[in-house]
Amino acid sequence: MKLFSFLTEGINFATNALTSYKSRTVLTVLGVAIGVFVITGIRTMINSMEHSITKNLETLGNTTMFVHNWPWKDNNDDWFKYWGRPKVSFEDYQKVAKNLKNIDGTYYQVTFGGQTIKREGKSMSPVSVFGITEGFDIINEWKLVDGRPISQTEFFRAGQVCILGYNLYKGLFDDKNALGESIRIRGKRLTVVGVAEKQGALFGPSVDDGIYVPYKTSALMYNLNNRGVDKVLAVKASSADKIDYVESELTGIMRASRGLRPSAEDNFSINKQEMLMNQINGFFGVLRSVGVWISIFAVLIGLVSIGLIMFISVRERTKQIGIQKSLGASKKFILYQFMSEAVIICLIGGVMGLLMVYGLMEWVDVIIQKAELPLEIRLTRSEIYFGSIISLVMGLLAGIIPAYVASSVDPVIALRFK
Repeated sequence: MKLFSFLTEGINFATNALTSYKSRTVLTVLGVAIGVFVITGIRTMINSMEHSITKNLETLGNTTMFVHNWPWKDNNDDWFKYWGRPKVSFEDYQKVAKNLKNIDGTYYQVTFGGQTIKREGKSMSPVSVFGITEGFDIINEWKLVDGRPISQTEFFRAGQVCILGYNLYKGLFDDKNALGESIRIRGKRLTVVGVAEKQGALFGPSVDDGIYVPYKTSALMYNLNNRGVDKVLAVKASSADKIDYVESELTGIMRASRGLRPSAEDNFSINKQEMLMNQINGFFGVLRSVGVWISIFAVLIGLVSIGLIMFISVRERTKQIGIQKSLGASKKFILYQFMSEAVIICLIGGVMGLLMVYGLMEWVDVIIQKAELPLEIRLTRSEIYFGSIISLVMGLLAGIIPAYVASSVDPVIALRFK
């Protein structure tokens, strides 16, 4: 009971002191709230973005490799080298598809950006046209909200068919049935056989604003020798333990296809999910470092402001401390009383700061949804716990010295204080 009375009485003194100096308390709480808002807000944004981007990159598959003239790494110093490399050709794809073993599938894709699609007086641009071969739906686990995939016969005979990206379907058909309808691109009429599931985009143009056609059909519509045409070859290993073997065999087939001598450097790049993940991790590592320094700065400002307010509080209540000690209050009780005051201020400020972060995250999430980006920004439990702990630690650190000074006051001198 004595311990319970000790704790409750100390908290009562602390809360009475806070309500007696309302304006000062509000300013202190606001300072703590801003500090917690900055620290927790930065952490929440970084963690949410990293989680969302990592989740989206995982859809590439950790057993899938992409052959391209550009590597997925920082290549600013070798820009002209990679730009001058030959693009992956359809002949490269044919040799890989014929000779590569231990794979689940492979496909070839060419991309034509900045196109205009028309239908019955409506048009949409810029649109990306993706010319694809068989295997695309296997490797990408293609999901359609309506219709069917492109058939083997349509791939082989350059069928005049297409699959629309979700946004393209919405813009041209207004949620009406698109199957069997025609669209026009570069004067060629294509029949819609399917509508792709909404995917969103983080890097480059959104595939939701694209149209998929058989590769041979795209070859009839465009000049594939144009330098602006992007070309990529994708290969999916049959299992994770086969990746190194498949990569080695893929390298050999590509070198043979291009007639490279044994001493010659590869003029292509084999890109994997882990390479992009390393780039992303490096980027977020820099963001975290910046966030840590900003957080340290915010904590220091908070500690100094709370500490100064607490010292002012000790000075103003010196006579009260003397009266309490003359009535039998112990040094521990005075110490606990002022520590409680600092902690209560910081916890209230922490709650306010977390509410501010929650409001900001909801607002940002609304903007992201309107922009149709595949990002999810949320204030998680771990961030709430983190913000609460930061608040508690700030209260303990900021209050310990002023509380110790208050507890060490000589009661005789304190009673004479004016």
